[in-house]
Amino acid sequence: MTSPDQSKGGRSRDEVLAGEYVLGVLSFKDRRVVEERMRRDRQFAAIVSRWETNLSSFNDDYDVVSPSQETFKQIEARLFGAPEATPAPARGVWGSLIFWRCLALVSLLITAGALTIATVAVTPPQASAPLVAELTASGSQVNLLASYERQSGKLRIVPIATGKPEEKSLELWLVPASGAPRSLGVFPPGQTGELVIPVDMRGSVDEGAVLAVSLEPFGGSPTGQATGPIVASGTTHRR
Repeated sequence: MTSPDQSKGGRSRDEVLAGEYVLGVLSFKDRRVVEERMRRDRQFAAIVSRWETNLSSFNDDYDVVSPSQETFKQIEARLFGAPEATPAPARGVWGSLIFWRCLALVSLLITAGALTIATVAVTPPQASAPLVAELTASGSQVNLLASYERQSGKLRIVPIATGKPEEKSLELWLVPASGAPRSLGVFPPGQTGELVIPVDMRGSVDEGAVLAVSLEPFGGSPTGQATGPIVASGTTHRR
């Protein structure tokens, strides 16, 4: 920029300075200096006014034209850099975002279902703890341990110590809270017995059920009810 200090040059320098001001090539700071000088130097202000008059006639040869949208894009690109190109949206089902999301969801559900089936197929079901009952009676030589698996319906009877009655059988009974006892089977004394509970009675043998053993004629009670003495009894509980 040409210095606005008049002491370093004559009016020729003022002419150049005034022209630079009118053309708008001065910095903001230098324009403020020139404007301040125009307020206190009337001769310099007249030079600036003459430049404005002379240059204003140049605008008569040009019409006001708004720049096109493309021109604005080029200006923005030079100022801020070219924006990243946006890919053209794909057409058809293969380019649908919803399609791919649905496909991913279906695949996930199928995978989860397959894993669940595989886990169920490989992992064996865990059996619940069996019911047990210690069957004893005061003053009796019979001391039995009963173990019942509800899934299979098997009830094992382990004689721990038994007497040797002749021509007699030990019969196991389910004693409900009300009603007559129901026979669960007969086993020979002195051996480990295994009884399979009838299907219609398996639900009745549960925790807290009362079991009893009676001494019956060989082969079991002929009447379907206990006819001999009760030699042992006990209540089932979880092991």
